[in-house]
Amino acid sequence: MVNPKQQVSGRGIRVLGAFVLVYLLIGSYMYFYMDLPTVAYAGYGVLSWLVGMWLFYRLHKSYMADLG
Repeated sequence: MVNPKQQVSGRGIRVLGAFVLVYLLIGSYMYFYMDLPTVAYAGYGVLSWLVGMWLFYRLHKSYMADLG
């Protein structure tokens, strides 16, 4: 059985997929075309992780509200 506490809608999956694609595009651009210190890459990773968690939380909360 699928745990509903870990689900998002089909639209939410597309939004998360778009977020990952944009994350990879920006990260690739930073890596290949910018000469930044290591802390900038680490900061980008941490910030992206936080935004991703917030986005998942919002999408999950919306999905659960639609169920109930």
